Formats: sequence, structure tokens, C-alpha cells
Amino acid sequence: MKRVIAVILAGIVLAGAMSGCSGTASGEAVSVEPVSMIVGTGPVGLADRYAGMVVAGETAQVKRDQDKTILEINVEEGDLVKAGDLLFSYDTEAMQLDLDKTYLEREQLENTIASAQQAIQELTSERDKAKEGDKLRYTLQIDAKNVEIREANYNISLKDRDIATKEAALENAEIYAPIAGRVMSVDEDGTGGSNGYYDPSAGGGVGTGVDFITITDVTRLRIQGNISEMNAYALTEGMPMVVRSRIDETVTWRGTLSMIDWENPVQNDNNGGMVYVGSSSDDGMTTASKYPFYIELEDTEGLILGQHVYIEPDSGEEEEEKPEGPMLPEYYIQYEEDGTAYVWAADGSKLAKRTVGLGVYDEMMGAYEITEGLDLSDYIAFPEEGLEEGRPVERYEQQAADEMDMSSEPRVVG
Repeated sequence: MKRVIAVILAGIVLAGAMSGCSGTASGEAVSVEPVSMIVGTGPVGLADRYAGMVVAGETAQVKRDQDKTILEINVEEGDLVKAGDLLFSYDTEAMQLDLDKTYLEREQLENTIASAQQAIQELTSERDKAKEGDKLRYTLQIDAKNVEIREANYNISLKDRDIATKEAALENAEIYAPIAGRVMSVDEDGTGGSNGYYDPSAGGGVGTGVDFITITDVTRLRIQGNISEMNAYALTEGMPMVVRSRIDETVTWRGTLSMIDWENPVQNDNNGGMVYVGSSSDDGMTTASKYPFYIELEDTEGLILGQHVYIEPDSGEEEEEKPEGPMLPEYYIQYEEDGTAYVWAADGSKLAKRTVGLGVYDEMMGAYEITEGLDLSDYIAFPEEGLEEGRPVERYEQQAADEMDMSSEPRVVG
């Protein structure tokens, strides 16, 4: 992408230089630009970056059943637990009494069926002995008993389902830690956690009911960033990402975007989780929600919890073997009769020829590597007609780019 934009920019510069004039009059100031802008390491050719932070790994919300009585809580906030450690247990005495009651109710229904079946046998025998005019009365009584049996059988099926649920609950009266980590909160009073801890990346709870204990894996690090719905198209789950140190940009970590949490907008911004962008509404503003996304890293060496980093899509450029010098478009390069390459560069306030060394040639970019004689901070002019040494120069300062909402640093979004 950087190369494409650099070529486009160079084409615009060339077109501008060739349109409407065939050169500059002697004595007029010559416009010069920084090499950094021309080769695309300044305000053009850089991908969006996202502000990110190192956060802990997976979070599990362990739930409790509010219909059950807790007998004992075995952990406190701040405890370190291993997967399978006992967290809390329910009062099984009350649960066993409830199960026994359901067994009795089912037994009563079976007795009802047995009584109805016995009554049907007696009524059938009496109907067989009765006169023809009395048989209908016995038949109606038999039909009523059959309805009673069908209703009791249906209620037994409901009781069987209820019994299976209660037996399972009794067997699972002890709740264990689903992951290893630190207990971040224990919501004994049902207010949402003793320290108000909430991690939108929790991705659901363990069990059914309401959140009761929050456990976070503090042994594994990952990266969290935020993305606005206005630029959500820029990222997709599964894409490779580069995490870059804010202190030394040559220090990087690689990973994969594992999740964009569309269900939980960011809640802790000054704007209540909202960012403002321009629109055509009456007040000229509209709002866009921001959502957290997470990166699982291949390696976390050198990262610490809470560290601030930059995040950007991994284009693979970091793995390419790059020239050491700047890649200057070939149309900026002139040649003496003996073949010596030079550019028109600013020497203080005057224009001068600057001999440069040429390295590799990139055919796709149409650019040469400058191995010596020119730095990114130097200013050079487009080689139009009429240039001569000693002409005054007019620098295209970085402030001009700032006025066009550009920056010498990559644009940080999210």
C-alpha cells in the first residue's frame, strides 16, 4: 500500500510540474520538499494504527442459582485458583428434601392410576351383568376413569423430568473453577461484584443464573484495542496483526485478531463510550459506538500487564528485506555527462547539485535506493527546466501538511 501511494503521489507531483509551465524563471524561488514526504515515510503511505493495551487473558463468569441456598463459599477476592478448585457449594439438605417431596408426589400419581385401573375392572364386570338400559351409565364411568389415568400418566412424565433436574442439581451441588486465574470478584450481596469488576470479553458464564464469581487468567497476556463502528470494516476476526512498542517502534509482536466484541460497547470513555464524528445532522455531529477487539499473541516476552502499545494490520512488510536507503522516484535523479547521478537539493537557502549514490532499482516503484548523499530530512526539488545552482529555495514545511489534517506520525484510530 505504501508503495502504491508513493507512486500515485509522485505522479501527481510530476503532473503538477509539467502542467501550465515549462520551467521557472531565473531568480525565482524554487519549491523543495522533504525526501521523507516524497518517498512515502511521512504523511502518506502509512496504515491506520490503533491504540492498544496489554490485558489479562480469558475471563470466566461463574454463575449461581438464586433458587438455591449457598452453604459455603471457599474463595475470596484476590485468591489464586487452579482449574477444578472448589469455589462454593449449595445446601444439599434443602435440595434433598425437595427431591424426596417430588418422589412422594410421583408415587401418589402411580397410586391414582392403580386405583383407577381397579375401578375400571369392577365397573366392566358390573356392566356385563347389568340390563341393557343401564350399560351406558357404566360405560361413561369407565371413560372417566380412563381420562383420569391419562392425566396421571402425563403428570408422572412431568415429575420424572423434575426429578432428573433435581437429581442433577444435587450431584452438582459443588461448583468448581473452570479456568486457572485470580478471583476478581465475589458477588455475595448480588450487586454485581464486590469491586464492580467487569470484563466485556468474558464471553458468557459458567452454569445458569446470575454472575457470582469472576475469575481472570492473569498468567496469559493479550492485547485489547477499540474500534469505532465508523471504521469497523477495516478489521476482521482472524486477520494477522502487528503490535508495536510505543517506546521503540522496531520492537514488535505478532498475533491474530481473535474477537471483536460487538455485544459490549466500550463503557469507560469520557463520552460514555461514544466518539464524535462529523455528519450532516442539524448540530453537525453524530455519535459512533466503540467496541473492544482482542489479539492473541504468538509470543508475549517483553510485555507487561497494562502496557500501552500500537496495533496495526500485518501487511507482511516487516518480513520483507528492505533497502537500507530511501527509495527515490527515478525522475528526481539527473545525470552528468560522465554518468554521475545527482539531485537538485537545498543547501541552506540556495539550490545546489547533490551527488548521490544509487543502489537497487525497484521496477514496480520506478525508484532507486539512495545509498549515499541524501537523507530523509533533506529537501529536494523536482528537476524542471531552468534550475541552476544558487537559486533561492522555498521549503514545503511540515506545517503545510498539518493544515491538510496530515501528520508525520501514523494516524491512530480507535
